[in-house]
Amino acid sequence: MRKILIAISFFTRFPIKLKDVSEEEFYDSMIFMPLVGLLVGAILFAVSWVLSYIHVIQLQALFTMIVYIWITGGLHLDGFADTVDALFSARDHKKMMEIMKDSRLGSFGAIGLILLFLTIWSCYTVILPENLLILILMPVIGRYCAIQTCCFSTYAEGGGGLGRRIVEMTKPWHVVLYLVLILPFAWFAIGPVAFFAALGTMVIDLGLMFYLQRKIGGITGDTIGLTIELTQTIFLVVLAVIQANWMLLAA
Repeated sequence: MRKILIAISFFTRFPIKLKDVSEEEFYDSMIFMPLVGLLVGAILFAVSWVLSYIHVIQLQALFTMIVYIWITGGLHLDGFADTVDALFSARDHKKMMEIMKDSRLGSFGAIGLILLFLTIWSCYTVILPENLLILILMPVIGRYCAIQTCCFSTYAEGGGGLGRRIVEMTKPWHVVLYLVLILPFAWFAIGPVAFFAALGTMVIDLGLMFYLQRKIGGITGDTIGLTIELTQTIFLVVLAVIQANWMLLAA
């Protein structure tokens, strides 16, 4: 339980005070990312449910996004932007590593964030009127994909920092455990549309992992952030497409 609280205190803005947190405890807590995602998702569900009573889906979608950004403190969005800046810089490996370590936001990172937000907002306006439970699953999927990537990839040379330790400690049984929890929940609690969207996103994440392996030699702390934000968005896109066509087939 203590390690879960450590993970919550790091990955969210919730002011949890814990005494004498050792370095080992801190790194061990990283494998609980999907559980943090479950907490984030539950809050998003509750907030969006309240917002649904204003009967303006565009505002409901917008404020749900804002709440997500506030809860997470934009932590993973920062990694997303830094990675996009590096990948689209058309530079060599060494320079891309330097760009990812640069705290300044570049033009490609800014464009990437704008496109990401527009995509999420568009998907929310399609999905939320049909099933708010998706908001519980979405952050879990993103953080599961981060665990999956850390397990089956290697750490990029020159990345340094937190990401290396997460990669070293993530084991296949972590992936299997979360997999057997997430997919049945998606099927039985939400429905087959969510199940196939989740499964499709997990497969796409493997493709993203191989792309990062080829492009920069593995993953870093920043690319973990990219993985979380991008796979969450991919999940929403896949879900919106399947949901729209599912309704057509049912008709």
